[in-house]
Formats: sequence, structure tokens, C-alpha cells
Amino acid sequence: MKFVKIAFAITLLCLLAATPSQAQGGMVKKQTAATNTEKSETFTVLGNCGMCESIIEKSALKAGALKADWDMNTDQLTVSYDPVATSVDAIQKAIALAGYDNAGYKAPDDVYEKLHACCHYDRSGAPGTAKSCTEEQ
Repeated sequence: MKFVKIAFAITLLCLLAATPSQAQGGMVKKQTAATNTEKSETFTVLGNCGMCESIIEKSALKAGALKADWDMNTDQLTVSYDPVATSVDAIQKAIALAGYDNAGYKAPDDVYEKLHACCHYDRSGAPGTAKSCTEEQ
């Protein structure tokens, strides 16, 4: 009888220990499937400083980018995103609405003016193809 109780306890422990690992295995498969659709794009976003970098990258992430890295020296933002969840257009528009002209959108003047003084970049270099954020698309 004592042997049966010990065997039952061991079996129960083994089942409990195996359950989380099976659940994690399912999660890994889902993450792998999502990673297969991940795209990466690089485009121009005008800015000046580390504060700009923080706002630009946070805006991209809020718009659905999985990763965002803005290079202050080249004004290039590289984003990785899932095209099922968001688009480059949505990311660019969110960045412009935060005050930063980019390859897709020109920031509204009133938003740009509210940026910290050190973040007032030279707007004359804005890409000519940039759309207005305030116009209906």
C-alpha cells in the first residue's frame, strides 16, 4: 500500500512538471510563426538629439513596430514590424503626429512647435513626397 502511494505521488509530480513545458512549447511555435512574417524597413525621420531618438522610437513602437532604431547621425529609422498588425504608413504617420517629419508624412506645424527647443530640427530637408497628417487620406 505504501508503494502505491509513493508511485501515485511520483506520477502526479511528473504530470504537473510536464504540463508547463507543453504549454511553453505551444507558445514557441506561435512566436516562430509570427517571426516568419516580420518585415524590416528603413526610412528618413528628421530629428536632432537623444530626446528626439526616444520620442521617434517610442512612437514607432506605439504604432505597432516590433523594433525601432533611429540613427541620429543619418536620420534613418529602421523598424521591424508584422505587416498583419501594422504598416509602414501607420508607423510613419504616428511619428509625424509626434512632431517629426519623415519619408511618408510631414508633422503638423503646431505639434512641431511644441517640441522641446533642442528638438527643433531643420525642416527644409523634409522629403518632398511627405503627406500632410491632417489631410484625409
